[in-house]
Amino acid sequence: MAGIDKIYGTQGQYLELEKWLDDNCPDYKRYLYPKDGYDKDYRPISNFHSDVDEWLKENCPLGFVQNRLKEQYGE
Repeated sequence: MAGIDKIYGTQGQYLELEKWLDDNCPDYKRYLYPKDGYDKDYRPISNFHSDVDEWLKENCPLGFVQNRLKEQYGE
């Protein structure tokens, strides 16, 4: 997938999404980048397929995820 499909953010946001996925759909954690080895202030977090993006759009309450999905797909 191209970089446009990625979610970027801070290490804290990475951990927040990882925890949310643990609680809601652990299978999707396979699309997360490795936890360590990136800048803590701006790093790639995930590279989901479009079907996962659609599920996140309907189910994920995290603002940074919803904002990125709106950037990618529009309102």
